[in-house]
Amino acid sequence: MSNWMSKFKEDCKIAFDEEHWQKINYSTGCYEKRFDNSRINYRNADLERQRAHILRNKSLMNLEKLLVDFETHFTENGGNVLWARDVEDAQEMIWELINKRDIKGVMRSNSVVLDEIELDDYLNIKKVPLYETSVARYILKTANKAPYHPVFPTLNLSKEEINGILHDHFKLKLDSSSKQMVNFIRHQIRQSINKAQVTITGVNFLVSDAGAVVLAENEGNILKACASSKIHIVVAGIDKVIPSMEDLSILLPLTSSHATGYPLNAVSSITMGPSKDGEGPEQMVVILLNNGRTDLLGNEIARQALSCIHCGACVSVCPIYKNIGGYVYGTTYIGPIGTVMTPLMKDLEDFQHLSTLCSLCGRCVEVCPVKIPITDLIIENRRLVATERIGDAKFEALVKTMIGHCKSRKKMDCAQWLKKLEIKQLVNKNAFTKRVMPELAPKSFSQLSKDSEV
Repeated sequence: MSNWMSKFKEDCKIAFDEEHWQKINYSTGCYEKRFDNSRINYRNADLERQRAHILRNKSLMNLEKLLVDFETHFTENGGNVLWARDVEDAQEMIWELINKRDIKGVMRSNSVVLDEIELDDYLNIKKVPLYETSVARYILKTANKAPYHPVFPTLNLSKEEINGILHDHFKLKLDSSSKQMVNFIRHQIRQSINKAQVTITGVNFLVSDAGAVVLAENEGNILKACASSKIHIVVAGIDKVIPSMEDLSILLPLTSSHATGYPLNAVSSITMGPSKDGEGPEQMVVILLNNGRTDLLGNEIARQALSCIHCGACVSVCPIYKNIGGYVYGTTYIGPIGTVMTPLMKDLEDFQHLSTLCSLCGRCVEVCPVKIPITDLIIENRRLVATERIGDAKFEALVKTMIGHCKSRKKMDCAQWLKKLEIKQLVNKNAFTKRVMPELAPKSFSQLSKDSEV
């Protein structure tokens, strides 16, 4: 059993908690109500999703050309483009950019790709102060906690818990209202923006024909930080590129409505390079990150996962996530889409257990704004695990034994103690650690049939 699998099982035991379930289900329930209300803004929401599906798949099929065109146009606009093969490449490129100057601090946005390159840990080793632009991420950094959800990082924390964190670190009064806490954190973030000289962000989309970087947010702090910084570094997965500016009219509303349940993000900025009038960053660099994406692109079936716009909708509606939470996954990309991408981008053997985190209910497919057949892709991952015979040798031997027994009526009529032993070793230890299997009938069907004849 891999270390990832062992950690996963231990974390699952902690996740099974009534209070935890109540908090996470309340928060995701509020999201689902907002999302349902947002659909009235579309005359035909499914048609818009279909357009987005076609657009994103078209982008993947022409990915090489779109990336080259983006680099050409962004460079013409005065920016620089760097190509990173993996996490280490991206980290070294960032360090080379910020080490050239006397940097007093770095701002970062709430972006999953920055978690993917382990930015926080890397800059901490380099002893570079790192500040958050997001209110939620600021709370987590203060409490030394990891994000629980890609869009709502503090989804598992109640108002009282957040108040307690701010009271312990900043002596904020314990009966503070939500507005008072948000205003306090925003003030802290503004002070950090004044200190920092570099802003590192993710990206929502890269526009190929204009060489543009698109950032959508709801607080406005990213835009403030970028405008105040000398250097703006963008880390973007190579899958983020889209053909033209016109495509944003489809993708931006879908991103917002599926991420937060609101028709549009409060702030959406389109940047085409460094400032030319002295108001904004002097230097702008886009780091295009591969880190296993081309391997996923080479898989004719699973490549559809790269069309994801990372709105987090599939995570918010997933019944598995609502039970085990975000920490149990143990990976950067969580939820249904994470169970597809992570094993194929990292290591199928280490992360094979993620493919079991699905009830195949189809909620993720119904809600996905770009119509990714997530359940089909999870089934494909399970097939890969089975055909490549990856896993516990003892478990596989037990499966073969049980299959052999099930194929033979004579063996099915064997002693009760043997059946109970097989179920205990095969099922209870591997699948039903929190459930009690029903007791076996004292007699098999064939034995009951013979008795009735007598």
